[in-house]
Amino acid sequence: MAEDIQKNEQAEIIVLAQSPWPGYRVAFYLVFVLGTLYLLLAFSGLLSSGGH
Repeated sequence: MAEDIQKNEQAEIIVLAQSPWPGYRVAFYLVFVLGTLYLLLAFSGLLSSGGH
């Protein structure tokens, strides 16, 4: 069983995915900040319609 395992002697890392599109990090942070601000406004009551 152990004879079937092939070892990578050079310890290379094989990348199977494509590189992300430029600006993905800025877009992630922008969406994260906007989502956080929306949740803060929603739970603070500023976005409520004044129901109860």
